[in-house]
Amino acid sequence: MRITTNTNIMKNIYLTLVPAFLLLLFSCGAKNTENFTSDGGKVDASTFQSKMETENNHILLDVRSPEEFATNHIKGAVNINVNSSEFEDKVKLLDKSNTILVYCKSGGRSSNAFSSIQNLGYNVYELSGGLLKWQSAGFPVEVSKNKSNTGYTLKTYNDAIYANSLTLVDFYATWCGPCKMMAPHIESLKAKYGDKIAIVKVDTDKSMEVSKHFKISAIPLIKIYKDGQEVYNKIGYHSEEELEAAFSSHL
Repeated sequence: MRITTNTNIMKNIYLTLVPAFLLLLFSCGAKNTENFTSDGGKVDASTFQSKMETENNHILLDVRSPEEFATNHIKGAVNINVNSSEFEDKVKLLDKSNTILVYCKSGGRSSNAFSSIQNLGYNVYELSGGLLKWQSAGFPVEVSKNKSNTGYTLKTYNDAIYANSLTLVDFYATWCGPCKMMAPHIESLKAKYGDKIAIVKVDTDKSMEVSKHFKISAIPLIKIYKDGQEVYNKIGYHSEEELEAAFSSHL
């Protein structure tokens, strides 16, 4: 008759229980990972619009300047300027039971606002690409009647591009950093070529009909027309050399 020692008994118990414990541990871990969800984040225009409809308690927050907000905004939005020194203090006054839906013109400022609002403990969604993506997706904005006629309409835009044999159109906004950097290059181009080129500057905040027609989703945007026909179309910052190359190739 063989007697099993206490050491052998303990060893057998260990070999039996450890695999079972590890199986339980990893099973729980897999389950938690699978069921983990995180509210908030950057979403496209369609999802943002859906959140506006399905989130019963939400605040639609426009973080542009008051001047931009007065020109146009998504219906129902409230305005708190993210570049104001009082931004976080004003956000803290918002009820935390509400979901915050935040946007700006193109996404840069709303990204900063998103981080600040999230750090303050709010559930927040950001509109990716801002109003430019919103409008290019076909969703409406409220336009101020007092400021809607200060930019180009489709008619005046078409009149401008047909008025000269070669026209460079600069789609910009006053708040756009790359647009400001590019402005001196365009002036230099005009000074160099004079009457050989016409410059049309379209403020996308004020020329809503034109912006909507072209579904502009990012700026700066340069278009070049020859005898009224578009021959160049490119989004993004252009160096002076790049602008001249694009223009001179159509002389």
